Amino acid sequence: MKIDIGRCFSYGFEKVMGNPLFYIGGFFLVAGLGVAIKLISQGFGFIFNIIIQSVFDISKKSALMPEYIATVIVGVVLGFFLAPFLVGYFRGIKKEYAGLKAEPLDVLLGFDVLTPSVANYAAANIIFIAGLMCCFIPGIIVAPLLYLTIFFLAKGETIGFSALMKAIDTLKKNPILIVWNLVFMLFAGLGILLCVVGVLVTGPISICASYMLFQQVTGEGEPQKSPVVMLEDETPEDKDDDEENNN
Repeated sequence: MKIDIGRCFSYGFEKVMGNPLFYIGGFFLVAGLGVAIKLISQGFGFIFNIIIQSVFDISKKSALMPEYIATVIVGVVLGFFLAPFLVGYFRGIKKEYAGLKAEPLDVLLGFDVLTPSVANYAAANIIFIAGLMCCFIPGIIVAPLLYLTIFFLAKGETIGFSALMKAIDTLKKNPILIVWNLVFMLFAGLGILLCVVGVLVTGPISICASYMLFQQVTGEGEPQKSPVVMLEDETPEDKDDDEENNN
């Protein structure tokens, strides 16, 4: 399927505006967990600093570097456990793509693949972090692997590291994803620059647009419209007659 980035953005806008309870509410939940993880890691680093000072009898300034390292390590490791929530969020997007309606609590439905999701997402993150440490640019190149891995997990690739392997293969075949992933990241960041909480809108739009982009590059079909809701005693034939009369 040909990539249509404009259609991806318009689809993202349409879906987020059509069901803000799921897209914005679900994103808020995942982002809130991310903030909680950051606070926990900072708290751990602070306690670690105090322990180092008391055990090794060193100054607070000398303990800053070990504190920073401990904070980063704990934050990264705990961040791996966001995977099932991200899978749940992507499953909700998948449901909407199929023409059904997703609910905010769908974000919590990714725990049936807890182990494979954490393992694959952790591996993707390690690749991403290693890329950032290699002069930053390689990190940008492999950044699409993060959401691609979650995308394939939501699609049912839960055996071993099949989700990550598919993500790597997809990125190799479609390097243009690097550019569009960066565009989506910048768009999501606009919400922070313009109005901090604006990311609650730009973030979901960016993720939803990314989902459609992944659908396009994998050739897995067009989004489906929501089924038409009919009255209890109304038949499809009655619906057609009404439409003809209106015309």
